[in-house]
Order: sequence, then structure tokens, then C-alpha cells
Amino acid sequence: MKIPPPAFLIAFMIYLMHELVSFLMKAGKLKEIKRKGWLRAGIAKESVADHSYRVALIAMLVGDRLGMNVEKMMKMALLHDIAECITGDITPHDMDRERKIEKERNAMKKLAKEIGMEYYKIWEEFIEGESKEAKILQEIDKVEMIMQAKEYADLLPENRLKEFMEEGKNIQHSFLRQMINVILSE
Repeated sequence: MKIPPPAFLIAFMIYLMHELVSFLMKAGKLKEIKRKGWLRAGIAKESVADHSYRVALIAMLVGDRLGMNVEKMMKMALLHDIAECITGDITPHDMDRERKIEKERNAMKKLAKEIGMEYYKIWEEFIEGESKEAKILQEIDKVEMIMQAKEYADLLPENRLKEFMEEGKNIQHSFLRQMINVILSE
């Protein structure tokens, strides 16, 4: 086996570092992108990064309590909205689900070129709900939104938050349904 010269290795490592930094800079844009659902309701506070952080935190805590693969859930949580650094936040009011997913898939494929296809596969598993971790994380995504709506309840009339609160009806997992009950009773 021929060992590559050190100069080649150094150049390759620099290339990989540039790809990583490029991805992280793009991901940083999520701190600036406001969640459109809240903007439509008249609140311009929460960014996509804010939302993703709490989704990841909920995933970690719920996953631990349920004995699930928390590492996988955390990766999914951190990646679940990452395509929005390219597409922006797209709501069901903007376009249908199939078109939204197509736009996000194209964005994720571009991002995966910088960080690796294994991350695209984790993201795709979440989008398709292909595992128990993906299914519960899709519901955790909604739980976080409901929690945020509850926090905004003091700022807006209840009818402006109704569509967000009603998402609780779609939660199937018993542990998460119990969380919703606690959130709404606070």
C-alpha cells in the first residue's frame, strides 16, 4: 500500500474543513429565519434555530425516558429543519406537502455534499417516518410547537393560536399525549 505524501493529506484535510465550515455557516442562518406560522399569527420572535434547539432537547429527554435510540433522535432533531437554511421556512399555507418535501430534498442533497450522505439518510428517515425514532420525533416537532403556542398565549387572543393548539389532536404516542395535557393545563 502506497502512503500518500503528507502534502496531499494536509490539502485533503483543509478541503474537508472548508466543507464543514461552509455547512456550519449555512446552518447558522437558521438563527435569522423566523418561523412563518408565528409571523402569520403576529409574533416575530421564534427562529427556526430556536425551535430546533427545543425539539432536540425534548427528543433527548423523551428518548431517554422511553429507552429509545437517543443519539439517532438527536441527529434527526438537529437535522429536521436544516434544509430551511436554503429554502426558508415553508408552511402548509405556502405550498402542498409534496412540493415542500421536494424543495427540501433538493436542499438537503446540496448540504449533504458538504457533510456526508449519512446525514441525508437520517433526515430522509425522519421525513418518511421510517422508524420509531422518526415517528416520535415527528410528534415531538408538534409538541414543541404547541408548547410555544402556550407560551405565546398571553400575547395573542386565543383564536389566533387555535390552529397550533389543535395539532395536539394528532399526537398518537401516549407519553406525548400526556405531555400535551400537562402543557395545556399549565
